[in-house]
Amino acid sequence: MKKKVAAGIIAGTCVLGLAGGLGYYAVTSPSVPDFSKVESSYKSSDLFLVDRKGQPLQQWRQDLSKRSFLWVKYKDISPDVISAVLLSEDKNFQQHHGVDWKALVASAYQRNFKDSSRGGSTVSMQLLKLLHPRKELWQGFSGKLRQVVAVTALERHWSKEQILEAYLNLVGFRGEARGLSAAVWNMYGQTPRDVSRLDATLLAVLIRSPNADAKQWEKRACWQAPDLCSAFESRIRHANNLKMSTSNEALHLAQRISREGQRGLIQTTLDRDLQNYIQEQITGQIRRLKEQNVNDAAVLVVENATGEVWAYVGGSGALSSAPYVDGVQALRQAGSTLKPFLYATAFEKNLLHADSWIEDSAVDIVFDRGVYKPQNHDRQFYGWVMAKTALGSSLNVPAVKVFKLLNDDSFWNKLKSLNFKNLEDPEHYGPALALGVADVTLEDLTLAYRSLARDGYFGPMKWQPQETLPSSQSVFTVESAKEVRMILTENQNRALGFGLDSALALSGAAVKTGTSKDMRDNWCVGMNDRFTVGVWVGNFGGEPMWNVMGVTGAAPIWKKTMMWLQEHYPSDEVTLAENEKKRKLKASGLSWSTDSLSPRWNDFGFGPGYSGGQSENAFAG
Repeated sequence: MKKKVAAGIIAGTCVLGLAGGLGYYAVTSPSVPDFSKVESSYKSSDLFLVDRKGQPLQQWRQDLSKRSFLWVKYKDISPDVISAVLLSEDKNFQQHHGVDWKALVASAYQRNFKDSSRGGSTVSMQLLKLLHPRKELWQGFSGKLRQVVAVTALERHWSKEQILEAYLNLVGFRGEARGLSAAVWNMYGQTPRDVSRLDATLLAVLIRSPNADAKQWEKRACWQAPDLCSAFESRIRHANNLKMSTSNEALHLAQRISREGQRGLIQTTLDRDLQNYIQEQITGQIRRLKEQNVNDAAVLVVENATGEVWAYVGGSGALSSAPYVDGVQALRQAGSTLKPFLYATAFEKNLLHADSWIEDSAVDIVFDRGVYKPQNHDRQFYGWVMAKTALGSSLNVPAVKVFKLLNDDSFWNKLKSLNFKNLEDPEHYGPALALGVADVTLEDLTLAYRSLARDGYFGPMKWQPQETLPSSQSVFTVESAKEVRMILTENQNRALGFGLDSALALSGAAVKTGTSKDMRDNWCVGMNDRFTVGVWVGNFGGEPMWNVMGVTGAAPIWKKTMMWLQEHYPSDEVTLAENEKKRKLKASGLSWSTDSLSPRWNDFGFGPGYSGGQSENAFAG
């Protein structure tokens, strides 16, 4: 009888006090924000990248002070989680309008007469504290009155589903985990949609006691779901021991986007299957070349028409000497990869064309800083060769002679127009610029080659579908771009330097390799009518490779990538090579055969059936 009287006195006091104070606290209570504003202002601690089809690529931690993942919608939360949380925190959630008066009175009684810390806050009241975390707002009797006013407004403006959705995205569960997504991932490696009743119970009881040890955690879970008690111990052990591994997919692009300040879920233009395939090819190639001091590689794939990035692999993952260095943006010496732009400049100026003859012989070039004596790598000269042979086989001396023939800064200006961002003044390089002594990035080089695929029009790339790119700019004439492209497409132009059966032989693809001084960098960049693929192989620390050239280091990765693209995304058009051969043969009235090789080729002994040739580095700068 005495307990009932005491409870009645407490209840009466609460009611009178609340009635007297509601008018005042209706003015001083914090405002209730719009649900949409709360959702839109939510910030994830992690960046989430998905590919063009929505497949997950990479999760990159940005905020080390907390762990909160993507906002999860109510419809994407397991019903078992909803049931378990309401059973633990607010049994009458669906019936009350923000305040559970019975629970509030029971809490006051327990605190005053039972020395218990039992709370009477509903889920709605707890959400208010998460939305307005200033503790002084809610302390004492006045704070409770203020809370009653505010929670009534919250229930009036928000639906029950919105309240639960916001609560489960904002509440802390354990340690640094804030929100259901982070807690489920950290403890079970799952998504909120997949949570079972067993795991939901363990999650729910953590809300009230997030720092409970294993025994306390199990005890609380058994109290809530006795029928599952025997399974809790092992599941708690699993949750405490789970170590989630970080995927290497699109790691470097995630770093790049994170530095730009973007957060949350980002859809990219990448193709996850292609990304994974390239990573496998890099891993295999690095392992094959490990004994030749090769540790790192990077690949970039860009669609010609749209500028969309289909693959962005910045390193060799666990095999890398510096796994977080982005090889797509790293500055490395260009080697022979700049030669196509040199020849395109000369073609545009009508100084020579593909069938022009250039003498590959010793020459002394006098310039401001002294006398330059270019040589092919094997220190041999091959006499008179056609321009298409000199470019296709990457001969050094003819390239320097073409540079001298220009006799101005036009080649350097073309490189600037192609957006090579780290060029020094022309005087810094002298004639050696023809052999690629400039430092470039794989990104800049790939986009420059893409301009050849687009008939001389240069444009930037993008990795988000909704991004709008600026208009492309014409750098080369259509004719000069096509001429260079066709030189790099026809395999016989490479026979002197690479033979007819090298890793560069691929129907319909134009390609060029390069090897920098001391074999510190390997390049292979090429295109078909739909994609441009750039590959770099070397060491991020700058150490030389041992007897690894572009054709043996980077080219195998390029060829396998291009073959994958041709298989999975074939073009509706006939290949570039076939188109050009048909055009030439139609004009000449001849039919194609290996006998149509230039007589000069036979002078070198490279007639039909030839498959030998010097290594690429014998001629590359």
